[in-house]
Amino acid sequence: MPNKRTVAKPKAVSPARQATLREESLRSMLELEESVARTRNQLKVVETTVRRSRRLLESGRSIHEIAGMIDAAEARSVTSGLMREVQGARHRSHQAAFKLAAAEGSTMAEIAREWGVSRQLVSRMVKEPLARRKKA
Repeated sequence: MPNKRTVAKPKAVSPARQATLREESLRSMLELEESVARTRNQLKVVETTVRRSRRLLESGRSIHEIAGMIDAAEARSVTSGLMREVQGARHRSHQAAFKLAAAEGSTMAEIAREWGVSRQLVSRMVKEPLARRKKA
């Protein structure tokens, strides 16, 4: 007897719930977009700082002196924080998109294929409550 695989049918979701999920997806995408823009701006600052540092090093300045001039610790801290912010916003955006896709009738496997992630990850994220951005 052949082993026939079955695909779990998505649960019916009310139009009101779909609208709520769509709003959440839009909010999380906007958050991600803004986070990426802040990070891009910081990376431009870092690029300029690295270029300046390289030129100072080429001119014979000590690395100790350069680190103090560019406030390397602060630049690293700000950049790392923004990258963590992007990762969190991306997670929330994906989670909201996966929940919306499931509500629109996609299976976990379909969502996983479309987004290039595992079905298990999609299933876990769809079951989790929506993550909220921590207020600063």
